[in-house]
Amino acid sequence: MRIALIAYPQSIALEAAASPPRDRTSRTDRALSHCKDEWTRAYNIAQQKGMTATKALRMASVAYKLAMPKMDNLPTIRAYVSCIAQGITLEVFDGRDGSQLLYAAQVALSVLHQKGDKK
Repeated sequence: MRIALIAYPQSIALEAAASPPRDRTSRTDRALSHCKDEWTRAYNIAQQKGMTATKALRMASVAYKLAMPKMDNLPTIRAYVSCIAQGITLEVFDGRDGSQLLYAAQVALSVLHQKGDKK
């Protein structure tokens, strides 16, 4: 191989391409940011369309709920619970909705643990 490199130095072009830095943001932080960004985006769109504040808040709440992560593994369940907590703080969920969603996360977590025990 060394002889081939010496014999044909002009035919080889080496390129070094650095890959972009890896996003090390946690899944929970990304989910929280995504939910809040979707809430803000929907609220701003509703305000631009001239909707009342009540309708704009309703539209933003729906966008927040649709942006929440799926509950298919442990990190996404954690992110889901964090989004619920943030949503309660932002008054996206009232007390009953928040507790029902937290219960759904608890059920998903127990199902996930049952799947792990059967393998």
